[in-house]
Amino acid sequence: MAENYNLGSKFGLNVSPKGNKLQSAETKKVETENIVPNLFDSMTGYVAKYENVFNGEVAEEINMYSRQAMIVGMNLKAAEQKRSFDMNI
Repeated sequence: MAENYNLGSKFGLNVSPKGNKLQSAETKKVETENIVPNLFDSMTGYVAKYENVFNGEVAEEINMYSRQAMIVGMNLKAAEQKRSFDMNI
């Protein structure tokens, strides 16, 4: 049971990939060359996809809906019947 918990065991972040260091360096270079353009493409794609958020159209829609909700609430409150109980008998 104690052999499962020694410091030399490969567990979690201690696991290293098999293969020589030259191969892993070449693999890292290829991965880096693929990641960097994809990173910028995803960022520009995000901006293009959500352009209406950045140019203010969404803020205008939110303001419009909040104004509509306020107007509806005011109209409902104004149409509400005021009931009072007269204590003077």
